[in-house]
Amino acid sequence: MADMQYVVLKGHQGGYQLTLKQNAAFSAIIDELKTLFKKLSQEQINGEKAAVGFNIDTQNRLLSVTEKQQVQALIEQYPQFQVERITADVISKTTAQTLKEQENIHLNRMVIRSGQEVKISGDVLFIGTVHPGGILRATGSIYSIGRIEGIVHAGFPASNTAIVVGDLSRASQVRIADSVDILADSKQKFTPRSVTYINDLHLLDYGELDQLKTIRPKLYNQIGEA
Repeated sequence: MADMQYVVLKGHQGGYQLTLKQNAAFSAIIDELKTLFKKLSQEQINGEKAAVGFNIDTQNRLLSVTEKQQVQALIEQYPQFQVERITADVISKTTAQTLKEQENIHLNRMVIRSGQEVKISGDVLFIGTVHPGGILRATGSIYSIGRIEGIVHAGFPASNTAIVVGDLSRASQVRIADSVDILADSKQKFTPRSVTYINDLHLLDYGELDQLKTIRPKLYNQIGEA
């Protein structure tokens, strides 16, 4: 696999991850996938007989529906291989615009500095910056495509159905209702598509936007496929 320039294959627990380089031409990626899976089908990946699943990461590239179908068809022409999911590190402009146009969604571009606390009624699409020591609170959900280095608090004071969407890798804390998670020493990995929510055990939990239909079905029906 050393000659692969645009496709990176890595094993992980329960399957494999394919990273498609974001700056590569899609046609070049398809060519490499054809070569890769032809070889893998012959090798049967370490002699495995069970179906092998692949998670596909497209980095900062959003594939169209047609492109996703093309990738899936290419891989699943081999009965022993299947695509588990295709994810990206960005949300579509359509999704962001839909969020913005929701009746109770507020667009916020503020820079919240240390010692400042900003409270918003309803849901917020946040594209600003929360510096360390700053707090962004919303009575509803928080959708962040900005920079979070302080504290974000969704569902204030007691809405357990609120969620936080966005990259919290630099945040100090995330709160939903009365649940708190200190992130400074956390090993949780975040992307711009990460979802923080309260699960059925009333604990803070993490997922991805493509799991929203399961996590919050009503919210998924409002904003559609991310």
